[in-house]
Amino acid sequence: MKKNYFLILSSIIISLTLIEIFCNFFLFKKVDYNYKNRYLIYSEGKIFRNIENFFTYEPSQKITASNYYFKDDKFIEIYKYDININNLGLVQDQDLQKDIPSILFLGDSFTEGQGGGGSWINFLGGNYNNYQIINGGLLGTGFQQFELLNSYLSNYDIKKVFVLFIGDDLRRDVFQFNSQQLECLMNHKVCNGSESFYGFPINDKRPDEFLKKLRGKQLDKNDKEKLNLKQIRRAIKSWFANLYIIKIPVDFLRSNFYKSKNEKIIRNFVSIDNLIKIYGKDIYFVNLKMKSEIIAMNKSYETYYAKNYILKRTNNYFECNFDNDLNFFHEYDGHPNQKGYESLYKCILDIFKKEKI
Repeated sequence: MKKNYFLILSSIIISLTLIEIFCNFFLFKKVDYNYKNRYLIYSEGKIFRNIENFFTYEPSQKITASNYYFKDDKFIEIYKYDININNLGLVQDQDLQKDIPSILFLGDSFTEGQGGGGSWINFLGGNYNNYQIINGGLLGTGFQQFELLNSYLSNYDIKKVFVLFIGDDLRRDVFQFNSQQLECLMNHKVCNGSESFYGFPINDKRPDEFLKKLRGKQLDKNDKEKLNLKQIRRAIKSWFANLYIIKIPVDFLRSNFYKSKNEKIIRNFVSIDNLIKIYGKDIYFVNLKMKSEIIAMNKSYETYYAKNYILKRTNNYFECNFDNDLNFFHEYDGHPNQKGYESLYKCILDIFKKEKI
């Protein structure tokens, strides 16, 4: 009898192992990316400003934005381009006027246009069918900050709102730039490697030596931090959670049956409700497919959860999936490239036409 149990258990373990191997090597594309190897470098100076409990860029300026990725002992330039910041601190070529009927786009870095060589919303030329276009996209933000930015623009004549979101937005809290980050953006010599956003005079030269110093500081900090029991448990838990034989069924169950009690998600749902109350039938939600979802060939739990929540409140729900093509994204970054943003622009135009805007 014990022998039969052993054979059954062995068969199950071998089968699960083979399934995991198949998923890793044949079913899902393997991506060599670690966000800890990413470095966002801006032209040194005043880049962001905190306003009450949110932020915008510093108004009326041109800045250079770049992204470097560390791989094979060198820093690869992912993108580098200039962006125009308008009179309200938003990423847009055109300054905005209060007395013109407007369409407001709310969203995160995808809406802002990070990684695309400039804001894709500029393709609209600042207006569409007599509506002024407002790019309310700001990197790293979620629904709570979308609501705050909408309040910031309350004096503008906003007629319609498009909320462009990715699944990750549902877990994002409100954030601002701390004093160390702002100082690092102003003067690269005070950066300690923990800021995530760095300033450097990149118009003069590549920041390779600066990046080497940053990475050295980060490695020194990691060496000083002892691996404690809590970190070990977290690492083991993360390893198991990322096994496909666990991740796939868990994602299915969570997407269809689980109701989150996560406080960030609950607060973001409140912001969704508040925006719907303000704009009613004139608010549209557009889910943007993430690179990770294309690789996994499935929407994330957060995307499913947000979709189900929104559809219970409005039928104005759409999706832009970038043709499910990884070539529309940067290789070492999760953001769309220029072709990807052209695809997003066309998708938004299709929605405009469908909704007769």
